[in-house]
Amino acid sequence: MMTFEIKHRDAMGRIGILNINGKKIETPTIMPVVHPNPKRQIVSMDLIKKLADVVITNSYITYKTPNLKEIAEKEGIHKLIGFDKVVVTDSGSFQLGVYGDVDVDPLEIIEFQEKIGVDVGTILDIPTPPDVDREKAEKDLEETIKRAKDSVDLKEERNFKLLLNGTIQGSTYLDLRQKSAREMAKLNFDIYPIGAVVPLMEQYRYRDVVEIIINSKMNLPTNKPVHLFGCGHPMFFALAVALGCDLFDSAAYALYAKDDRYLTERGTLHLSELKDLKAFPCSCPVCSRYTPKELASLDKKEREKLLAEHNLYITFEEISRIKHAIKEGSLWELVEERVRCHPKLLEGYRVVKEYISYIEKFDPITKKTAFFYSGIESMFRPEVFRHKKRLKRIKYGKVYITTVSNTIQKPYHENLNVIETDVDILIKDPVFGFIPYYIDTMYPLSQNEVPELYEYEKEVNKKFQNEFIQWLKRKIGEDNILDILTYNYYINYFYKKKKIDSDSLRIRKMLQYQYGYDVLEDEDVKVVRSKNTGRLRQVLDKNGDLLFSIRSNDNILIPSEKGAKLLWKKIPFPKYRVVVDREVENFAKEGRNVFAKFVIDCDEELRPYEEVLVVNEDDELLAYGTTLLNGIELMEFNYGLAVKVRGGIGKDMSPD
Repeated sequence: MMTFEIKHRDAMGRIGILNINGKKIETPTIMPVVHPNPKRQIVSMDLIKKLADVVITNSYITYKTPNLKEIAEKEGIHKLIGFDKVVVTDSGSFQLGVYGDVDVDPLEIIEFQEKIGVDVGTILDIPTPPDVDREKAEKDLEETIKRAKDSVDLKEERNFKLLLNGTIQGSTYLDLRQKSAREMAKLNFDIYPIGAVVPLMEQYRYRDVVEIIINSKMNLPTNKPVHLFGCGHPMFFALAVALGCDLFDSAAYALYAKDDRYLTERGTLHLSELKDLKAFPCSCPVCSRYTPKELASLDKKEREKLLAEHNLYITFEEISRIKHAIKEGSLWELVEERVRCHPKLLEGYRVVKEYISYIEKFDPITKKTAFFYSGIESMFRPEVFRHKKRLKRIKYGKVYITTVSNTIQKPYHENLNVIETDVDILIKDPVFGFIPYYIDTMYPLSQNEVPELYEYEKEVNKKFQNEFIQWLKRKIGEDNILDILTYNYYINYFYKKKKIDSDSLRIRKMLQYQYGYDVLEDEDVKVVRSKNTGRLRQVLDKNGDLLFSIRSNDNILIPSEKGAKLLWKKIPFPKYRVVVDREVENFAKEGRNVFAKFVIDCDEELRPYEEVLVVNEDDELLAYGTTLLNGIELMEFNYGLAVKVRGGIGKDMSPD
């Protein structure tokens, strides 16, 4: 049995808990490749058990080696390799790719994997190399899909306990990768490896790998882990995780050590390049114990073992670094640092912008850390793409478009001497396109650090800015876009004739940006500012009851119970709703969290970490809270937390 749930997320990456047969694995993680013959294992299993919760070994080699087969059939694969946690096995596909043939039937190897007690087995897929002619790629994929169906049928007929990997193939033809993912998804495999990418990585064809990952992910279920087969170099992990890969495996730690190669998170060095240094650029137990010269002077076998240990330490260290980045919301910054390790890696990252409309669906709307600009690629990150889309949510009246000096600190409204009227001031921004004056505190509009840009970087947003101005002209009329003279005349006249509650106007605009609706239209509210900082903190109704709190780190408006009722009244179904089964209605009303298996419908446009309403099928308001999953995942996940509920609605809220 397997369950998978998301705990933290950033980009398309997720920290998840994968529970396989009662053994828990925190993803993302790497599975060290372990040789089924313990005598040929370079790194001790004691160290591997210390670092890893899951390993991968080869069932085909075990099957074809009489003494290994005998032990595995008698005592099980865990006893054979000396590992009592999760064991995954390959089926011989690697040997098939290298040698062109294997001496085992596809169903025979499935039966063998079940017999030796494998936790997760793999179908005998056809690993089609890159750039083969299309006819061969189609034929190989057809055979892989046939074997996949036969393997699933066998498992179900014989009630096998093992879980199954359904490998995605299709060579370098993206439409075939899409087809493979769709067909495998129909068969409901437990884990989806993306196969035959090792030759591409060996050739530094990272652009191809990125496109294969994304085109596969777009057609796979979101509630199952994705495994990037054969990816074991730390410098690619961050990008692969950001694109939604959960599992990795590789024998690189051992294979590189055989050639005296020393892994780092930025690339690979040869021991000969390091031996004249006083110390290694690493503080793992191996590098702390030996100088480069001392390690280089050891005999071949001992040197190989120690290098392999270092390579394994550095591999898991990078996985830990990625998890930390996910938790604090800085995964994109780590990716942009890593892709500068190699020009071809940067080339691979640059293709991501072609798929940003899909990737944005999974990227959280708010993060713990600020947006840090690290190069022109930052212009195309999900936060920027989402902001440009949400600019059109705001209800504009009269608009004045301007620029400000880059010496003015953000948020602008605290540092500009502006007479506040009902004019929407749009400040041109080289990264975000426009920053509306009345919402300039919301994430990431003031929570960002951007250096002085080169002229060519400033040109990136010119097209968007021109297109948005044209949209405004069509929306509100050209006469309502004020030039400097008209603006000065208007605000001076306006200021003398009428004072406005600029705080209330600001809150209205912020809610429009956050939800897409004028929630406070015709509502009389009072806005409370902090006595210490002077910043917006609460929104009260005319009776003095709390409607919204403004969260200090990102200025997202957090509804109270009364605010949730107002949102429910003003925002039409199904927007910003998560619909739950009647079975859990009372639990939600009591303020208990909503779990994914009880979600029966939702707003498909929800993004992670949005403030949402929990309702039943009749759109009766039950609770309110923060969704951990997006609109796609809410309908696909069956395990784990879906909505972290802030409060329940004590009485029935039936539609008018």
